[in-house]
Amino acid sequence: MINLKKIFNIDDPIERQGGESESILVSKGNQVHLFLLYLGGIYMVVFALINYYYDDKVMAALVNVCSLPFVLLAFYFFKRGWTIASKLLNLSQIIVVIILIFLVTRSSHGPNNGDSILVFFIPVFIGTMIVFQGKERKFGYIFSIFILGLMSMLILSDFHLGNDPAYSQKQIQRELALNLIGAAIATMMEIVFILLVSNRIDEELIKTNKELDNFVYSVSHDLRSPLLSVKGLLSLMKERPLVDEKSVEYLKMAEKSVNHLDDTIREILAYSRNTRLGLSLEKVDLKTMAEQVYEDLRYVNGENISFAIAVEGSTEIISDKSRINTVLRNVIGNAIKYSKAAVDNPHINVTIKRNNKNEVLVKVEDNGEGISKEKLEKVFDMFYRGTSTGQGTGLGLYICREILKKLNGTITIQSAIGVGTAIELTIPQEATN
Repeated sequence: MINLKKIFNIDDPIERQGGESESILVSKGNQVHLFLLYLGGIYMVVFALINYYYDDKVMAALVNVCSLPFVLLAFYFFKRGWTIASKLLNLSQIIVVIILIFLVTRSSHGPNNGDSILVFFIPVFIGTMIVFQGKERKFGYIFSIFILGLMSMLILSDFHLGNDPAYSQKQIQRELALNLIGAAIATMMEIVFILLVSNRIDEELIKTNKELDNFVYSVSHDLRSPLLSVKGLLSLMKERPLVDEKSVEYLKMAEKSVNHLDDTIREILAYSRNTRLGLSLEKVDLKTMAEQVYEDLRYVNGENISFAIAVEGSTEIISDKSRINTVLRNVIGNAIKYSKAAVDNPHINVTIKRNNKNEVLVKVEDNGEGISKEKLEKVFDMFYRGTSTGQGTGLGLYICREILKKLNGTITIQSAIGVGTAIELTIPQEATN
């Protein structure tokens, strides 16, 4: 059986009134809806008073009967936390009022002056797309399509229920001005309010991201210190003369796990630093740095892999040394990690050259495991690992891409299973803050 209470938010009013389950967009959509409730209530009262003033008691009574009770009921639903029910009631009521005014308003002294009421469908359409957010969005799509279809049908059919008493030309102009100006004001107020809400959402997201980034940096930094102590203790225990061969094997397994965790924390710190800190520019020699990175990592996989660098022109650039080191460490480190033991001559070839755009191209090629075509487009996603061996953290290439974005550079990759991988970095000759 369909649970109507669940569909219309009538099951848990406390949770719907700002509980943690609501997303920022849903919360702000509810604020827009409350604003529109106030706006609609005020405008209906003003609309009724104007019609009373012009002695159009039928129209004034029609607006009052068909709007104010439903606006109050929608307020009640909203305060109880039944937000979807409140939105649907208020939206339906507005649509009905617009249709009724369109149907009964037609002057015998002017062609279809009541048709101008249809311009109110424009702010209603805008409001509908904004107030329904999150899982409620399906209602927004349904009603938006319905509103556009209804407005088109009414315009094309030009169906009315009869003629009103003869209006003067001044009264016809008053009706037209009232509807056009009223709809324009309502639309502008919606847009202004939505922009304010949007700015507020941006501020909250920036604040949340900053707090989260500081938290990640702090926790990662604090975790790494004891982890390094554990690595040192494991290394000392392996070297003790009384430790048997089986225990050494277990210690090596523990050390491998600790190293993997240390790599993950180090890469999280690299990502956090890239996000938090500005560029620190200095002279960087890419050839010297690539050679040093290889010397630091050459025995990570237990194999001695041949390494060669081909250079065309100067290898010096002005850039952020720490960030460039992180990129080269990840790219060359991956080539070492995913080398193939079965290959007679495992190798890594690095080419460094300049192009005519004041950029330096660094190409790192290997004859390792390679990555399948279907996985290749995902390798820059956070925590995605492109090979079955699972040695990496899934952060390396993602961090490389983010760093190069900050440096106004690029990274591209080509690979094939069993053949190897080629990664090309484009780095500006001189980075700018």
